[in-house]
Amino acid sequence: MAHVLVIGSPSLDILHFNGQTQASAGGAGMYTAMAAQRSGAQVSIFSPCPEPMPDVLQPVAARTQAWLGPIVTPTELPRFEISHQGDEAAYLTFFIGAEADLTPEMLPDDLSRFDCIHIIPLGNARRQHTFLQACRQRGAKCISLGTFIDSIINDPEVVRASMAQSDVFFMNEKEAIKLFGSVDKAATWPGKTL
Repeated sequence: MAHVLVIGSPSLDILHFNGQTQASAGGAGMYTAMAAQRSGAQVSIFSPCPEPMPDVLQPVAARTQAWLGPIVTPTELPRFEISHQGDEAAYLTFFIGAEADLTPEMLPDDLSRFDCIHIIPLGNARRQHTFLQACRQRGAKCISLGTFIDSIINDPEVVRASMAQSDVFFMNEKEAIKLFGSVDKAATWPGKTL
């Protein structure tokens, strides 16, 4: 069974949709970790670890092999308030919290025990790239990355450099259009399309 380490924090979100408001676990770290676990992988998370564990994150903790990272209060976790209108999502509030305090120096010295490491955007492309480099130096076998539109707008060259240095790179259609001009032009290196 593959063991995946996800670098990035779950968040405590407030969602507005169909005239309803709902508290929810969220965050790219949580979604990636739970998708990998659901696909049959063992999953560990490197992120701030809340104590006590909020009820909404109990299912995440129960499905996680290990939760690595500094201990924080639940109020220090990332929090987002998101309004969903059809296929569009708008962030009403955006609090990155203790995830902004994570540094590559906090990672385990030897990452070769993980079959794959996935690094979420971490708030900006430069931080993500720094974690990518640290993971390579610590023996990561396979590294996957995700991006988000603000990283592409603010640091497209850093996003391209990270993409070139990763083994797997995820982006949605809007992100691909912003980075490459069109989905048809999306490529990891000359002659290789996504």
